[in-house]
Amino acid sequence: MRATEFLPLDIRSVNVKQFDCGKNAINTYLRRYAAKNMALNLNRTFVLADSETQALSKRRIAAFYTLAHQTVAREDIPVHDRLPRYPVPIILLAQLAVDLNFHGRGLGAKTLVHALRHAYWISSTPSGIPSAGVALDILDQDALAFYSHFDFFAPMVDKPMKLFVPMKSLESL
Repeated sequence: MRATEFLPLDIRSVNVKQFDCGKNAINTYLRRYAAKNMALNLNRTFVLADSETQALSKRRIAAFYTLAHQTVAREDIPVHDRLPRYPVPIILLAQLAVDLNFHGRGLGAKTLVHALRHAYWISSTPSGIPSAGVALDILDQDALAFYSHFDFFAPMVDKPMKLFVPMKSLESL
């Protein structure tokens, strides 16, 4: 596989229908909603496309992630030092997946690190949108097992299937 960078989803250059991570909900999201949500400015999806595979001039997606903004109650965040008592902005890592054909190559960790670095950049850039941290909605126990390998996540208060990492923790990533 030759793929070097994550780029914004462009359905004219990648084959979303061919993507299969083994999870129907995620496959459906990428195939039916990711581009529509981007067009509505609801979120952004970034893809890592394999430059060696082509199907009708469209490249195969090896991995992708989706970022969006969200607010959460201060009380739901496991670490809330110096945060206001009203809902605070966070970046939501809404989707992250690797195509089954690319499993076992470390792309899950690479995709996660890229997504977290991107979220940090969005939050720390003077022209970006500040955020208290990054939250992840966990689809199932398989995903929870994957994210548990990264010790910087903490479960949201009373929500074990939603993880959080403070933006400050991502500075050195």
